[in-house]
Amino acid sequence: MTKRREPLTYHHTLTKVAARLGWDRCAAICGVTERMVRYWSDPDCETEIRMIDAERLDRAYMDHGGDHAPFQRLMTLRLDLAGRQHHADLAHASSMAAKEAGEAISAMIEATTPNCPASIRMRAKVEAEQAIEALTNGIAALNAAERKETAQ
Repeated sequence: MTKRREPLTYHHTLTKVAARLGWDRCAAICGVTERMVRYWSDPDCETEIRMIDAERLDRAYMDHGGDHAPFQRLMTLRLDLAGRQHHADLAHASSMAAKEAGEAISAMIEATTPNCPASIRMRAKVEAEQAIEALTNGIAALNAAERKETAQ
């Protein structure tokens, strides 16, 4: 049975990186044993990945066809979420995410037309940015709801 790893955790991110690179390659890149890398991915173990190793794995991930730096993206999002003071009601955050995502997708589809003017591409970027913001607010609202449940 596969152990569950919560989304937006270093454990989960490491398993995605290892799926692309292989556990043995991750170990070689970080200069540790494969078992140690697997420990880093285990939420029940007390040992965690070092920042320098996360950076090394990000570079290797991109060198092997990845389109982003997974650990850097995770850290940025987690810091952004930690700094959000506004925690909208989950229902409101969900409806805003749906609205903004729909508008972003519509604008991006419109931008695929031949000879698309720059103004339409710009609008699509603005809409996509608003969708990302609304989805991030949705994650913050989910986190707030989770903390509220835990406190009760």
